[in-house]
Amino acid sequence: MRIDMRDQLPTEAVSRQITNDTQFMFQFYKPCFQFYAPSPNIDSHMSPHRLQQSLTTALHSCPLLLGRFTVHADQTISHSYDPRNPNLPTLEFQSTDLTFSELKSQGFAYSLCQRHNMDLAIPDGAIRRLSDEQPMLMVKVTYLHGGGAAVFAMTNHVAFDGNAMFSFLAYWAQCNNGHGVELPVDLQPVSNAILTNVDQTSDISKDAAQSPAEISVDATRLPAEIGTMITRAVSRDTMIPCVYSITTQDLHKLKQQVEASGELQDGEWVSSNNVLTALISQCVARANMRAHVYEHGPWTVFQALDMRRPLGLPLRGLGSPIILAECNASADHVLRPDRLPALARRVRMSVDAYTPEYLRNAMQWMHTTYAGLARDGVDEPWRHFWFSALNTNRRCVGVSCMNRIPIYDADFGAGRPVMARSFNPRPNYVIVFPGPPGETDVYDSLHMYVTLERPAMDALRADPEWTSVCTLVSEF
Repeated sequence: MRIDMRDQLPTEAVSRQITNDTQFMFQFYKPCFQFYAPSPNIDSHMSPHRLQQSLTTALHSCPLLLGRFTVHADQTISHSYDPRNPNLPTLEFQSTDLTFSELKSQGFAYSLCQRHNMDLAIPDGAIRRLSDEQPMLMVKVTYLHGGGAAVFAMTNHVAFDGNAMFSFLAYWAQCNNGHGVELPVDLQPVSNAILTNVDQTSDISKDAAQSPAEISVDATRLPAEIGTMITRAVSRDTMIPCVYSITTQDLHKLKQQVEASGELQDGEWVSSNNVLTALISQCVARANMRAHVYEHGPWTVFQALDMRRPLGLPLRGLGSPIILAECNASADHVLRPDRLPALARRVRMSVDAYTPEYLRNAMQWMHTTYAGLARDGVDEPWRHFWFSALNTNRRCVGVSCMNRIPIYDADFGAGRPVMARSFNPRPNYVIVFPGPPGETDVYDSLHMYVTLERPAMDALRADPEWTSVCTLVSEF
């Protein structure tokens, strides 16, 4: 059912330009489950009536979740809200005969939830010339047999990335408890005004026609042809998605080993995310080559980089401009476990190489190229850009470290989620979420969403370097 806002619709909201950063390249809905253990407070604090009322309150403070995509005459896109034509989110409720204990025994497997209709059909997230009725937010609450609940939610990633979605769910929970009085800064419509930071008299602007290596564009092919060109022809039945866990203690030990290896030069350092990216990249690339899914050779390794920090923009707010910080790794770097320190250093150096000047130039190039496609009459120019590293026909492996998003903060009054679960359909692109909170309410593990072709997944499971620190939590 659509949320009935009645006379509580906000009067206005700030529009967000979509085509002034890389967000328009993520045209999909990102789903996630949050699971709640049995509690006597679920009946009172998470009742349908109370959740609907509190969601209405939360939406009033975040009207962009009531918005639509608008394609303007110059084919730029904005995410706008009009109270005369709101795009109301959906909220559904159901009960199931599935118990919390059964869910837990199966590792809270996403497919188990699907079999019990606890999810919603994931719509096409593509931006269209004429906006349809697809809500920006869809929620389904399932009450488990014998106690407990599961909250399924998804938002359109073009407008609301993972951080924004989970920040909103946490804010909704605050409203449900009567504490939602001020919208968190994560949900403030901060403008990603990257282009306004570019000095128009600098060499950056003069060289704006230079294409960044990480981003590709092709106006000579139809979007469907581009999709075929950059997608490895693999049956969906052969793709195996799994969730693995690594403790923060084991990751810290790996980082210490890198620091003690002698590989780092004076003044150099690596982050835990750099080390984790190196470990994942080694093991995933090695598994693909050992299984003969990809032929032997060098790999492109990347770590997703939030551009706001190097550009000096606010670090929190709706959406985030992303670039995939690439580096090259020889077959030797990925085949030999003792080369982990060298690969971690290479990942760190690649991240540091993305200077504000380079990133501004990349965004200026995107802006100029996008405008050029629009002037040339290219239909839906946003469908002609892609990140080169996400071409699954290439030997590429990468990591998106999202271990700081507030995935476990949504306490509706019956306790925080004890587990969260999503899925990642893209092979060789590993997404990292925080694991469930420990006894101190601080996560002590990371969950890695890994999808590989079946032979490669079998090889990964047989890799002692992987299994020594990574534990299978659940299959899809």
